[in-house]
Amino acid sequence: MELPEPPTGFVLDDNGTVTLSTTNRLATIVDPISNLPLECVIRRVFKSSDRDECMLLCPVDTPVQILKSTRDGWSAISDEEDESVLPAAAYALAKIHMHLVYSGYCYTARGGFCYTDKDILDFHTDDGKEVDGLPSEGVEITYFYLKNTRYLIYTPPEPVQFVVVKDENGMFQMADDDLLDDPAVIDSIDEETEFNALVEEEAAVIEALMDDEEDSDEEDYY
Repeated sequence: MELPEPPTGFVLDDNGTVTLSTTNRLATIVDPISNLPLECVIRRVFKSSDRDECMLLCPVDTPVQILKSTRDGWSAISDEEDESVLPAAAYALAKIHMHLVYSGYCYTARGGFCYTDKDILDFHTDDGKEVDGLPSEGVEITYFYLKNTRYLIYTPPEPVQFVVVKDENGMFQMADDDLLDDPAVIDSIDEETEFNALVEEEAAVIEALMDDEEDSDEEDYY
């Protein structure tokens, strides 16, 4: 079985030894609407079918979104309301030692947090239908109250990825929908997905081995 290529900047030989091919693995893209930057990690570097230079990026910080609680469940908030709740959202994140970053394309939060399966929320309705404007799942980071309304700050459970392409001015811009259908782009995304799945499988194997070692130590003790 051929293993997927590691992320850009790493070389893995047949013995599993890792070497660095570059330490420059960060890129910044600018949202043309807000003119705000978004710092990203370069996951893949490749060329489109038309030989345009492309990259697959993931935000350095944790992407976050804000929902509010209604009688019908969680609901997306408008851009106007979004701006009005940001100070309270920033304070809620600060209380758990995270920092709200006003970044381009999406808000992000800087700092680490831990979560379990209990923190993964299902945003489907009671009858299993999807809610307009919401993903199917989200990981709860924290929540806050404002004017007797509960708000939730969450992050998607899967990595947020951006495909960017170098324009005629040598700047990387967000890829349009047509480019996302390009076979070269699809192959790059698939390779990243396969690599992430391999990482999760590896983590599960290591966890199982550690559990076996703990059970063995307990048996030796008795």
